[in-house]
Amino acid sequence: MRSLLNFLLRFKTLILFLVLETVALVMISSSHNYHQSVAFGAARTVSGFFARRLENSRSYLRLKQINQQLVTENLILRRQIEELRPIPRTDYTTVHDTVNGTSYSYLSATVINNSVNKQKNFITLDRGSNHGVATGMGVASAEGITGVVVGVSRNFSVAMSLLNTDFRLSARIASNDYFGSLAWDGKNFRYAQLSEIPHHVAVNQGDTIVSSGYSAIFPEGIVIGTLTGDMKKGGDFVTLKVQLSADFKKLTDVYIIGNLNRAERDTVEAEVIDE
Repeated sequence: MRSLLNFLLRFKTLILFLVLETVALVMISSSHNYHQSVAFGAARTVSGFFARRLENSRSYLRLKQINQQLVTENLILRRQIEELRPIPRTDYTTVHDTVNGTSYSYLSATVINNSVNKQKNFITLDRGSNHGVATGMGVASAEGITGVVVGVSRNFSVAMSLLNTDFRLSARIASNDYFGSLAWDGKNFRYAQLSEIPHHVAVNQGDTIVSSGYSAIFPEGIVIGTLTGDMKKGGDFVTLKVQLSADFKKLTDVYIIGNLNRAERDTVEAEVIDE
């Protein structure tokens, strides 16, 4: 209490000035319409400033929840796309999922460990065999393909990242359907290289690169990235530089893709190749 009294006595002149100034401003603003409108405008500006900052803070805190909602909606849409695929001709005998007739399954997962600064990068996910995950399944985010599952435990799995010099993926140019082999050269985490493209193929900067569907891992048409316009020539083919759609430094939510007909495909291909 004594400290408060000492403070008031020490700054009594300043406090009295501020009180009188406040009273004067209130009297001026209440007695003249112009001053009143200026005061109200200033008050609205200040309150609007803090309201915007508060709303921005709330939006930032809700980003994780919004991102998870988007991943869930993306999974639902992909399942619906699978259900809408054309039914095969009835004179062929084919094997389909007995539950919903789809060819691929999708499972959401969260990235719990990830690297981008090594030559051989891997991604750890919070889904394992208890959730139906198996080696050889594909991994993708809402932006594009990110890797392939290479190790599974009961509750976790590890995927070989696209940012791994051992990673290879069959990819095609969406505008003309020419396909090649996509790989990462171990340098910039934002770019990969699409090789084995014939010289005569017309390509343009910004052309979209998607999965070809030739592998048993990813369905056709999943986005990988876009062409930068850079090209290396050698022999009968050219190598094109691809800017990856997925930003691996921001990777948080992904989905795991399972080919429901892969076992049958692998079996028949192995039989023919081994002959």
